[in-house]
Amino acid sequence: MHVFYSEERRGSFLVLKEGEVKHFRVRRIKREEEFGVIHEGKIYTCRVYRETKKEILCEIVEELQTKFPPKEVTLYQCVTVDLKTMDLIVRQATEIGVLKFVPVISERSFQKEEAILKRIDKWKRVVIEAMKQSRRAVPMEVESPLKLSDLDAISEENLILDNFYEGMKPKDLNLKAKTYSVVVGPEGGFSRRESQSLREKGFKSVLLEPYTLRTETAVVSIVSILMNF
Repeated sequence: MHVFYSEERRGSFLVLKEGEVKHFRVRRIKREEEFGVIHEGKIYTCRVYRETKKEILCEIVEELQTKFPPKEVTLYQCVTVDLKTMDLIVRQATEIGVLKFVPVISERSFQKEEAILKRIDKWKRVVIEAMKQSRRAVPMEVESPLKLSDLDAISEENLILDNFYEGMKPKDLNLKAKTYSVVVGPEGGFSRRESQSLREKGFKSVLLEPYTLRTETAVVSIVSILMNF
């Protein structure tokens, strides 16, 4: 079933506008065909009621059961030097159920905060596209960038994927916690000083084996473990 995203409801109807109208027409959906529409944290089965050049009025048939992630994961992702990689990470983080996404500036990350702020609107659009693909009802929150030195261990479990320290294995983590903070480095990883500073604040170093992972692969690996065990 094709899924779309609506920001407006009129009684028993949901409205598709702008880019969603274009996406709808590309899919060549027939008048009697049912499709999904995400609106305010819920997913509905709908049919076309009325279509104009600028909008599509969708009649709600039924509300579908909404799935929610079993854990609340905040991802502190150090901004990659190639910002296009961040687009991929945002998409994957949305698909695997990350609740909150925070871009982080570290010693070896992309440094220009103004450029990161300009990218946030695009990342929010990436989130919506990933929601439609994965049938996720609630958007992943995308926050303003932070400096790594400003991070605090505020979750039940606070983890850093550490490339220098012989950390814990995933099987040794507390996988019964409800909230997790996960810090992932950029392409060049963390400096020794950075990883030590985070451990002193209460972050636990986690070692993923057997090989060194790309940052976008590491994100998917650790969050998938947290969500599924």
